[in-house]
Amino acid sequence: ITFDNVCFAYNDEDGDVLHDINIAVPANHTVALVGESGAGKSTLVDMMSLLLPPRTGEIRIDGVPHHEVDVNSWRDQIGYVSQETAIFDDTVANNISLWQGDIEEDPALRERVIHAAERAHADHFIRDLPNGYQTMVGDRGVRLSGGQRQRLFVARELFKQPNLLLLDEATSDLDTASEQHIQDSVDSLQGEVTVVIIAHRLSTVQNADRVYVLDEGRVIEAGTYDELRMREDGEFREMVEMQSL
Repeated sequence: ITFDNVCFAYNDEDGDVLHDINIAVPANHTVALVGESGAGKSTLVDMMSLLLPPRTGEIRIDGVPHHEVDVNSWRDQIGYVSQETAIFDDTVANNISLWQGDIEEDPALRERVIHAAERAHADHFIRDLPNGYQTMVGDRGVRLSGGQRQRLFVARELFKQPNLLLLDEATSDLDTASEQHIQDSVDSLQGEVTVVIIAHRLSTVQNADRVYVLDEGRVIEAGTYDELRMREDGEFREMVEMQSL
């Protein structure tokens, strides 16, 4: 995914919220977007899924300009995980596959459900539930912890076998142990899936291939976690130091 001199405004009166964005998200790499609330991170992610068209500039997906991309085909290739988990009052398996069949009667489906759960680091806790993958999770997943619900949500998105996984503040409401599970699942996808992470907690982006720092709709720094952390008087370095108090 490439952004070439992209500007975006929600309306003409308020002016641009993104200014001259030039970024690249190479296939099967992990890219992190960090910055204060309101810096433009979520808008940028919405543009990657082509929910929002640029006012000026061009977005290219595999070299194809945004206005030539088959939007439905592109969105079918995207998994999206936010802090708002949608869990249904049904079995764990149906929450992952979204009712694609009965895992007791369809071995291939069962294997795919379990594979998705393993990649989301959810298989272990699922097997400890009273009825494993057939456990009813209750209304909005009331029988699961917050971290378990989030991992179930990640498993569902991975079940879709996406080419692009968007994580929008996916771990911000989780405790440290649960966050680590999500982090492990993201790390294990490196090289297999293109991952874009929006994160407030900078510990979650340490292993990203590239970090873009946004401020008031502009990219002000770009590099690896370690490069940015070492930069004298850098914005990212200051953010890291504030979080490690």
